[in-house]
Amino acid sequence: MNLRTFFFVVLSVLVFRHPACAQVNVDLQFQRSTFLLDEHAIATLRFTNMSGRDLTLGEETKDGPWCQIQVSSVRGETPIPRKNGPVFPPLFMKAGETVSRTVNVTDVYELSIPGQYRVKASISPGQGRNQIVTAPAYITTDPGKTTWSTTVGIPEDRPAGGGVRTFSLIQLQRKEGIFLYVRLEDREAGWRYPPYLLGRMLSAMQPQAQIDRDNNLYVLHAADDESYLLTQIDVSSGHSGQAVYRSKTPRNGRPSLQKSPDGRLVIAGGIRINNAELSPRTAPERSKLSDRPDGF
Repeated sequence: MNLRTFFFVVLSVLVFRHPACAQVNVDLQFQRSTFLLDEHAIATLRFTNMSGRDLTLGEETKDGPWCQIQVSSVRGETPIPRKNGPVFPPLFMKAGETVSRTVNVTDVYELSIPGQYRVKASISPGQGRNQIVTAPAYITTDPGKTTWSTTVGIPEDRPAGGGVRTFSLIQLQRKEGIFLYVRLEDREAGWRYPPYLLGRMLSAMQPQAQIDRDNNLYVLHAADDESYLLTQIDVSSGHSGQAVYRSKTPRNGRPSLQKSPDGRLVIAGGIRINNAELSPRTAPERSKLSDRPDGF
């Protein structure tokens, strides 16, 4: 066998034995890079079928699921994997098709320590093909700045009545601006909801927080020069909603959130832009401080 024939045989083996990397392109991205501690960090995985034929990904391997998220700390402590992470169902793709899937990285790892993290996805195409590993994406978790906090009781006639909950207002500086969050937690029981993102805020107007007579939280903040967001969060269920307000007239100045003597809350100097009730939102799934693998 001459040298030219030898190199042709080697090249043929490399091409036909391990075609997976050329068959599927996988990309992992985040819409932003900075998240509040415990905030959902949603990653988008884009799969492109370059094989020229229909393809199904989803074969379990001896190393675990066909699609796995890997998170490591750039410096500092290694993040802790959660006990029951998400399972990716099999993925069918037609030839040339691009399919996107999302995953909440905080469902896979506990990112409760401030710092920068490196996130990658590893894909096992199956049938003995090489594993595909995406280029890393980097995210930062930040504790933010707590500007207000209060602890209230849950009314006896509500679910979990007699317990206590703590509301906190938190501001997070991102490159796009300052964003306002609310955290709801039961410190005695040791759990908390993922933080509620209320939206971008103007630093010229500090948020106004009030507790109504049923101990639910209302927050009014300026989203821009003309729009004001009113957010309500239920102390018992954690359900939330938002409505948009504007000033009645330019002379009225900014709307304000005020409490009447009987405990009712009113918006003084503001008009709701739409007549609908507060848009309801279900509560995010709360996380337990004990949600750690055995041995930790």
